[in-house]
Amino acid sequence: MGIVKCISIRRIFSGAAIVLAFAGLSFAAQGKKVATVSIAPTPEQYAVQPQPLTASQCAQCHTGPFQGLKDSGGRHQFACQNCHNVFHAYSPRKGNYDAIMPKCASCHDAPHGAKITDCMTCHFNPHTPKKIAAKAPITNFCYDCHGAVRKQLDTLPSKHTKVACVTCHTSHGFKPSCFTCHKPHVAGQTVAQCLQCHPVHQPRNIVFDTKTPSNTCSTCHSAIVTKLSKGTSKHAALTCVTCHKGTHRFIPQCTDCHGKPHNTLFHEKYPRCLSCHIDVHDLPVMKPKTK
Repeated sequence: MGIVKCISIRRIFSGAAIVLAFAGLSFAAQGKKVATVSIAPTPEQYAVQPQPLTASQCAQCHTGPFQGLKDSGGRHQFACQNCHNVFHAYSPRKGNYDAIMPKCASCHDAPHGAKITDCMTCHFNPHTPKKIAAKAPITNFCYDCHGAVRKQLDTLPSKHTKVACVTCHTSHGFKPSCFTCHKPHVAGQTVAQCLQCHPVHQPRNIVFDTKTPSNTCSTCHSAIVTKLSKGTSKHAALTCVTCHKGTHRFIPQCTDCHGKPHNTLFHEKYPRCLSCHIDVHDLPVMKPKTK
């Protein structure tokens, strides 16, 4: 009998549980579901208008993007919300990452022309837009944007013409020092001084600055510079570029500075000045006449 009573009691409780469950569903359907805990409402929390998060507040979780923008953000150093309009909406189940991420075309048109449209291939991190690896596909299209450079290299060929762009420009926008490959003419020479004479993409198109010191020339013309500096004529006080103006290998005429100091018959008989004056870098100097 005891066993039978237990079974009957269980059936009663099971039935009651089913009834209560249906009752709960009924309340829920009517919007009258009873909360399992009691939380006092605080509507005053919602009485203010929230302010947009600052970049430093976003950085509390997104440290990587913040550091990238801080170090190499370029013109992307602005409020995060200018690009990110949707926050924390990514769902692996929905696979909506591409949909919620900002698009480059929202701000940029086609800065590299119609051929280069896959921005993220080169600008792989929008938080460091200027960091572009030299191996990026953009190196195949250097001259699409830098056509003037191609023209310079082809107009006056040099060893630089045969070198691939990425040999020197190891990342986009990077300008190497001349001394990475070349030795300076003189100790203490600066890159700025190199560029005064040698245009980078036409290094053989040497154009002298009027302030170029003679010791720069002495790297190749040491014997001449030494001879000139030890001379006793007025030429010894001049720098090389005083006479060799403008471009490399330019040889002036004596008459450019001196005119025709002798009478007409003398110049007709001796049209070549160096027949008498022998060497412009070591002119013979006559001893002053004594009374």
